[in-house]
Amino acid sequence: GLSGGDGGGRPGHCWTGGEPVVTFASMNLTDYTTEAAFLPHLKCADLTGAVRELVGTLAADGVTGDPEQLVDDILRREREGSTAVGGGLVIPHARSSAVTRVRLAVATLAEPLAVGAADGRPADVVLLLVGPMGDPRLMLRVLARMARLVRQRTLLDDLRAAADADSLRHALAGADQA
Repeated sequence: GLSGGDGGGRPGHCWTGGEPVVTFASMNLTDYTTEAAFLPHLKCADLTGAVRELVGTLAADGVTGDPEQLVDDILRREREGSTAVGGGLVIPHARSSAVTRVRLAVATLAEPLAVGAADGRPADVVLLLVGPMGDPRLMLRVLARMARLVRQRTLLDDLRAAADADSLRHALAGADQA
């Protein structure tokens, strides 16, 4: 498969906006994660804390040089409308000048958080998605892929069952292959 934009310019590959052109069928969410972007059993008082921790993983992996701006952009988007989709899942996301490529970070929460989901269920899985300001198409395709996978329910169950970061990564990779 194609990597999430690393090694652009290889013969036979096309890029727009720094990301490979990816067909929907071939899209793997793990291509948009980083090594540190998996936080199992995260303890935090609120969604803001979870967002800060996940952005911290992206900063540690060099995805952003301005984590505070990225957090602000995500929280601004969250204030415009909750990204709680129900079923215990929240997908905070934003386009930001603080990043140059689409990236995904994953957390499960030790204690579920009330996030205002329509079904009233507190969130215990956080999928954070960020992308650059330019062309939104890739980020929208990643969001659509995430929506398709979480509707299968097994992904959320597998993420919740993950004991460590490697298990979280494996759960996401398993969903990619489904």
